[in-house]
Amino acid sequence: MVSAADNSSVFEALRRPNNSGLPKYLLLANALLDGITSGYWKAGEKLPTEDELAEMTPFSLGTVQRALRNLSEQGIVVRQHGLGSFVAEKKNLRLEDPWHCRFFDDEGENFLPIYTKAIKRERAVAPGPWMKYFPQAVGSVVKIDRVINVNNEFKVFSQFYTDHRLLPALCEGPLSKLDGVNFKKLIVNESHVPITNVEHFVRAMPIVKGIAEVLDVKVNTVGIFMQAVAHMGRNACVYYQEFSIPPTHRVLGIPAEPVIGQATKLQR
Repeated sequence: MVSAADNSSVFEALRRPNNSGLPKYLLLANALLDGITSGYWKAGEKLPTEDELAEMTPFSLGTVQRALRNLSEQGIVVRQHGLGSFVAEKKNLRLEDPWHCRFFDDEGENFLPIYTKAIKRERAVAPGPWMKYFPQAVGSVVKIDRVINVNNEFKVFSQFYTDHRLLPALCEGPLSKLDGVNFKKLIVNESHVPITNVEHFVRAMPIVKGIAEVLDVKVNTVGIFMQAVAHMGRNACVYYQEFSIPPTHRVLGIPAEPVIGQATKLQR
């Protein structure tokens, strides 16, 4: 086990004045996440105990527990009763080459890292905008709900709709296998379905109760509601997706072409 002295460098920044405005539990969660992504703590390795973290950092035991719970809910940390907290074995939680949910960093040159977790998959039965895009596939459409963590600053709620006959790779197998998966890249590379056009529609909209609870914001908080529609050819819809985004100072970069790639510098 890594000693408390060895951990001091990981938590050094936490002893400095906090000018970020982030709550204490997120500051600690970010420090732990940085340690994990940098390889300081590796997959399967045990983290310091809650009491040890409270001693190593300027935070209370309650703050430590909330930070670990935050990382556990994202699937980054596995908490085992009586044994402690461990870095999750899976390494694919971070989504590479984000396509729709792309937020610029402070310099406006790169996109912030995002971490996705699939929380539900079911047949789409409730009426909604998705029906417009799958008029001939009602009864065959699957809905996948995901929580997208943006740089551990805020969360986005996503609902992804597709015809399970068209994309069985997304609709079969354990739900946990979809954590950190770039759906668009999977569609292109594994399902061999060509995406020739992607449309985005964005408007301000109050966040409803169920989604507000997931995003940790008040009900009816006005956020961004974005719809993304991917087409194969002119009319055939490959997938329809909705995003509920809480208020944020981050700039959302909407791609102009359906090509997965790097960020284009933000023009201020």
